[in-house]
Formats: sequence, C-alpha cells, structure tokens
Amino acid sequence: MSIRLPGVVTQSHGLQRFMLLLGFGLVFLFVFVAIFAPWLAPYDFNADRAGGVVFGTQQGPSADHWFGTTVGGTDVLSRVIYGARTAVEVIVLAVVLSGVVGVPLGLVSGYLGGWLDRVLVLVMDALYAFPSLLLAIVVSIVLSGGNSSAFGGILAAAISITVVFVPQYYRVIRNATLSVKAEPYVDAAKVVGVRTPRILRKHIFSNVSSSLPVIGTLNASEAILTLAGLGFLGFGIEPSAAAEWGYDLNKALPDASSGVWWTGVFPGLAIVLIVLGATLVGESLNDILNPLLRTRGADTSEADQAEIEREFDTLRSAHGRPQAASLGPDTESKTESSEEKRVAALSLTDLAVSFRTDAGQVRAVKGISFDVAPGEVVAVVGESGSGKSVSSRAVLGLLPSTAEVSGSARLGDRDLLGLSNRSLRPLRGDRVSMVFQEPATALNPVYTVGWQIIEGLQAHRKISKKAARARAVELLEMVGMPDPEERVGYYPHQLSGGQKQRVVIAMAIACDPDVIIADEPTTALDVTVQASILELLLSLRERLGTAIVLITHNMGVVADMADRVVVMYRGSIVEQAPARELFATPRHPYTRALLDAVPHLGRSHGPGLVDPGNDVVLRVDDLVVEFPGRLGQPAFRAVDHVSLEIRKGEVLGLVGESGSGKSTVGRTAVGLQQPTSGTIDVSGHRVSGLSDRQLRTMRSRFGFVFQDPASSLNPRMSIGQCIAEPLHVQTDMTQSQIDTKVAELLDSVELGGGYAERFPHELSGGQRQRVSLARALSLDPDLLIADEPTSALDVSVQARVLELFGELQQRLQFACLFISHDLAVVDTLANRVAVMQHGRLVEIGDREQVLGHPQEEYTQRLIAAVPVPDPLEQARRRAARATIA
Repeated sequence: MSIRLPGVVTQSHGLQRFMLLLGFGLVFLFVFVAIFAPWLAPYDFNADRAGGVVFGTQQGPSADHWFGTTVGGTDVLSRVIYGARTAVEVIVLAVVLSGVVGVPLGLVSGYLGGWLDRVLVLVMDALYAFPSLLLAIVVSIVLSGGNSSAFGGILAAAISITVVFVPQYYRVIRNATLSVKAEPYVDAAKVVGVRTPRILRKHIFSNVSSSLPVIGTLNASEAILTLAGLGFLGFGIEPSAAAEWGYDLNKALPDASSGVWWTGVFPGLAIVLIVLGATLVGESLNDILNPLLRTRGADTSEADQAEIEREFDTLRSAHGRPQAASLGPDTESKTESSEEKRVAALSLTDLAVSFRTDAGQVRAVKGISFDVAPGEVVAVVGESGSGKSVSSRAVLGLLPSTAEVSGSARLGDRDLLGLSNRSLRPLRGDRVSMVFQEPATALNPVYTVGWQIIEGLQAHRKISKKAARARAVELLEMVGMPDPEERVGYYPHQLSGGQKQRVVIAMAIACDPDVIIADEPTTALDVTVQASILELLLSLRERLGTAIVLITHNMGVVADMADRVVVMYRGSIVEQAPARELFATPRHPYTRALLDAVPHLGRSHGPGLVDPGNDVVLRVDDLVVEFPGRLGQPAFRAVDHVSLEIRKGEVLGLVGESGSGKSTVGRTAVGLQQPTSGTIDVSGHRVSGLSDRQLRTMRSRFGFVFQDPASSLNPRMSIGQCIAEPLHVQTDMTQSQIDTKVAELLDSVELGGGYAERFPHELSGGQRQRVSLARALSLDPDLLIADEPTSALDVSVQARVLELFGELQQRLQFACLFISHDLAVVDTLANRVAVMQHGRLVEIGDREQVLGHPQEEYTQRLIAAVPVPDPLEQARRRAARATIA
C-alpha cells in the first residue's frame, strides 16, 4: 500500500514563484515610470489646457487622453505618471531615513540596556501611542509652512512619515537584539575581546537585519497610504509643486456623483498596484537574502551521515574490526529468535518514508519491519538521520505534507497508514501516545499543565471538569510529581526540565494507551532525573502492560530498559535482537562500531596526574556569584565559596547536575560573568573584577568551547571568518597570514582549508564542534574552558571529537576546565575531577579516586545513577539501588 500525504508543495512553490515575479514586476514598473516620467507623460502634470480642451470641461478616456481629463483639463495619465515619481521619491526618503534613525537606536538600546534603553523605550512608546496619520499631519503642518518647492514638499512629507516609522524600526530591532545578544556566538566574540562596535555590526546587526527588507517593504506600502491620506485631507505636498494621488482622489469625489469615474479610478488603481508590488517583494526578499538557505547539494543530515561513516571507518580500523563492503540491511539479523512469536501491540511492515524536495525524492526510511508485544520495551537505536523519529511520526500521521509513506503500521488489527486526521484523532492519545524529545516545546506555555492534561482527557472521555482535574492530579502523583495538588495549576516555565518531562509522560498515559512511543525521553536530563524517568516508564510497563517503543541513541538507557533492540542506519534496519544478545555478540559492523564508541564509566584508562611542579594556570579562590532576585525575593547564590586550581597540561573535569553552578564558574573564569566576591587568576594575572576594556588585552590567554556548536557560530559568517575573528582582534597579522593560520587550524582539527568558505549550517554537528575548537585554540591560549562540548553529538562523532581534543591537549599542553554532566566522558579525559552541588564544591580529587571510590554521598548517588552500556552490569546496579532504597 502506498499513501501520498495531502500537500500542495509543487503548486505552492509555483504560486510563490509567480507572486515573486509579479511583485518585482510591479515595483520595477513604478520605478521605471518614476525615473522616466518627463519622457513618458504626454503632458505636464499641471497643464490647465491639454490638447485644446476647453478649461472646465472633461473628456473620457480617448486616443488623445488615454485616462481622460480632470475638470481642470489636466491629463489624468500624466498626473498618474508624475504621481508615481512623487510616490517613489517619498517612499525611498521615508524608508531610508526611518532605517538610518531607528535601526542604530534599536541596536544600541537593546544591547547596552540600562537608563538609555529605558529613556528610548519611553520616547518610542509615546510616539507609537499617537494615531499614525494624526502624527504625520502634525509633523507635516510644522514642516511645510511656506515651503512651496517640489523638493521641499517631498522632503517634508517624507519626514512626517519617518516620524511614524522610526518607532517601528526601533521596536523590531531592539527586540531582536535582546534575543540575539544572549546567543553563545556573541559570548564567543566577547571571550576573544571583540569591541562593542564590531559586535553590534558583525554579530548583532548581521543577524537582526534579515527582518529589515520585510519591514522596509511593508513600510513602503504604509508610506504610500499615509502620503495618500495626507494629500486627500489637504495636508500633503503643495498641488502646484508635484502631482500626488491622494490629492487627485480628493478632487475626484465630486465627479463620482456625476458619473465621471476615470478621475478617481486610475489614481486609486495606481495606489493599489504599488502597494501590492511592495508587499509581494517584501515577503520574498528574506528568503533570497538569507544565507541559511544556501546549500551545496546536501543537507545537514547528509553531512552528519557522511561524518558518521568516516568516524565508524576510523573506529573499526582502531578496534581491528573487519570493514563491511556495505552498511546495508543485515538480513540474517532479521530472523526470528527462538522465542515463541507473540501477538503484537504495534506491527510495522515494510514501512517506507520519503520526502519531496526541489532536488527530488529523499528516502528517509527504507522498508523497515518490526513488532512490539504488549508489555515489551523495544529500543530503536541509531544516530542522527537514521530514520528513528521519522518512522515513529509516520505511525501517528505527524509528518509534513511533503512526506510520502508506504507499507503498513498496524495497531492491533487496525492499519494506521492511510487514515485521515479525522480518523486518527480518536486513536492518538487514547490507544497510542507519544512522549516527545523536548518537553519545553511539547507543552503550551500559556496554559497550566493541569489544563493540558484535562484537554487530552476530555478529548477521549466523557468526563466532567471536576473529575478530569482529579484524574490530572492522580496522573501527576503517578509520575512522581511532588505536591501534585498544587503543581496541577503551574505553568510549564514554573517547572524544572525533569518535572516537565513527567508532565508529558502523564499526558501520554492519561487514557491508558496500548502503545507509548518515547522519542529520546531523557536526552536533555541530568543522570539522576534520567534514572527516575526510566524507573517511571518501567513501572508503567509493569502496572499497565503498555508496549513501549523507546527511540534513543543512549546505549546505557537501552541496556537499562530494553527487552529487544532494533538498530537503524540510514533508514534501514541493520540488526535486531534481544538486548542481552545484541550487547554480548553484535553481528553487524555498524552495531559493533556503535557499541565500541560508547564511553563506559569505570572501564576507560584515562590520564594520570600531571607534574605538581607545573605552573598554575587557573586559580579560583573563594568564589561567590549571586544573581539578583525578583521583586521582593532574595538574591540567588549560584556559586558558593568555590576554590580550585588547574595546572599547565591538566584537565579538571567539573561535574554535577543542572543548576549546580558548573557553567557559572566557567563563565566567571573568562569574564563573561562578574563575581560577587572572591578572586580569579589566569597565568598569574588577576582577571576578576576587571571591565571588558581592561580584560581585552588578556583575552588571548583563554579560549571557550560552548555546549551547542550550532548556536556558538555566527550563522551569517563563514567558517573562515569565525575562526579568523580572534586573530583580527588580538593580533597584527595581515590578511594573508590570517588565511594561512585559518587553513592550519582547520587542518589541525581534521577538516581542511576547503571548509573556510562554508557556512555553519552546511556542516554536521561534529564538524561544527571541531570549528569551535579551532577558534578557541586560534590564539594558543593558556586556559581552555569547555562547557558540555560533546553533549549534542552522536556517540561516534563524540568519540572522535574527544580523541581529537585529547590529542590537541597533549600536544599544546593548555590547562582545561572540562564542564560536563556525562561522567563517562569525564572519565576518559580528566586528570582530576571536581563535583558540585547547589553551588558548592562537595568533592575534588584525582579521577580514579573520585569516580572509582567517591567519599561523598552525593557523588555516590550521581555515579550510581549513570546507566552503563551493559545489560548484565546495569541489572546488578539496578538491584543494588533497589536494595539501598
């Protein structure tokens, strides 16, 4: 069976192209007419006698006067043509003046904040409170007194419209600046000492300016309407100085009652067409100018897959594995085990999904088949782009209209594929439900969590609001939410990440579904929260007999939960087997390489201690960092009297749960956050308490690798520009020297100089993180802060990035503060480990002592919560935890 999901992609693309051409055609027409008006108009716009017509009489459209004449004998066509010149001149002046004034004010106000921001917001809000046409009339009266020249009248009209538009530019740019200035790539620029003017120009303006074409064209439309309104009301340009369509419409009013239609229709039609053209152009310009839409024939997922293949080739060679001729399906792995086949709660047969693109069909899922029995947990594993999430969304009919789906997905005895949204709606949330990867985006921020649970209940059950609320409280209690009676009335932003995930699970189990599809349910959670979520899912399986499809790339979670494992690669199933069998004797090369790439806490042979005689690079002494509380609330202490030091060539792993203060320590060390008290020294120089200007000359001593490689690189700058920026700011190198250095840095992270011209979105996650590492090392820093640098990467790519990181650290001997919540990763890299909880340093020591024989109870709980990629060992750890509990 093949199903083509409803969509109008081809038609909508053709319509979009037509509208774009129409918009540009209309704009070009009016600009052309405006430039060549004196040559195109058959008469002067103000001639009282045209072609011998007697003053006071009117002619309809004729060969001599195509658009007829006015009551004064002037040619309507000539006035429309000269009116186009007036309109274009006013549009250009008004839009340019508004942007020149409003954009810089918005940038400075949003970026600097403080009293300047408060004053400008007050002024702009006051201007915005006036009705726009009334404000334009007042300004026009003030400016136009006694000025009868054409240019003076046009300039006065443009300025009167500019006063109306400036607050619009200001507000849009200020709000965009407030958002962009919090992006990691702005912090990355600050770390290397980029001055404020360059940050505003290269990092803020380049990313907020994408909205300007749309604002400008929409304002152009509004400018025409405002100018016409001024002219119609008699406050526009002096009639003897220039032709203007609004004035012509005013004079055409008496004609309408006497059947003379042409004097009003043609100026009005001109207004409609130029507004339509400007609006259509504005809706298309952003797509044309946006470099994020450029591709080189492959999308990011293809780049991810290409890198994954390279990493697995390296891993297979390193572990002595034989290379397979193909990573295609392993047909032997698909055979049934010796267990008796059971009735499936969910059965996929030859499920295939492809997407229509401009470049042709992209096959995302290639005929996969597997079953899930009642009460069984089947883990679907693989890396980004393998088709895990696409296949699950196909089952629920949640794919976009560009998708084409074939095969079968049977829920019990009913095939879900081919059902309309109307037919699927009663099944979603009732018989089959989904736990989405990111709970923050799965929950509606404007409704309480209780309301959202109740909404799902009432969609499938005839139940009163009171009973539904009681059921919502019961569900929250079932998923382990503290104080469910109170928190049922909380909004999502009032809950932690783990609590939001519990709400999403409560919504998924509200109607006791037969099947739960859990898509990366623990990816963004700390290990202790993750452990509790896994316990919850397993308890639901035991109590309700629910079948669970667990989609994940975390092999520790798979070892902890799964009964069977389905391994996917590039849209195909390459192996499926019982969990213990797969971990013990993986048959496919991809599965073996995948398991080899997973770090295992306690089994790595990490580095030993460095020479105690090495110079101290980072010294943190009694550091306290507090953030002011909200109105009436005390300050929040994020870091509480922390002291530590890192020597040359040493990696200190800083671990702990979210909110423990790890990242705040790292940001304070490089001057991105000022300490409340305490001191920080880098290479013997005091950096705490210094202003950005005082720190600028010292910023070459430290680098910073951010958690998210996508957001830490400016999307409007090429890879070469991103890496070169520290060199431009901190050195006197020539451009040719910088280009040579960039090529060397790209080679050092195994990318090659050819990547310099690419943009961040054209690279995979692992490639982007390598670029971030190259940028951080461009100035040969003494200290490197790495804040969760591998948490967003697939395991194979993570393995190679960690290996590369270790090689560079050994060769360059920089001191490193490696911040992470992944204890297995820290175990492979760190010489020493420090553990933080609630802002305090609870334990610090060499790696083997802290991770192998922890002294503090919190550290012991943290280590016990880490799932390991071994089902037998994980079962023993789970039993030990249950005994302790």
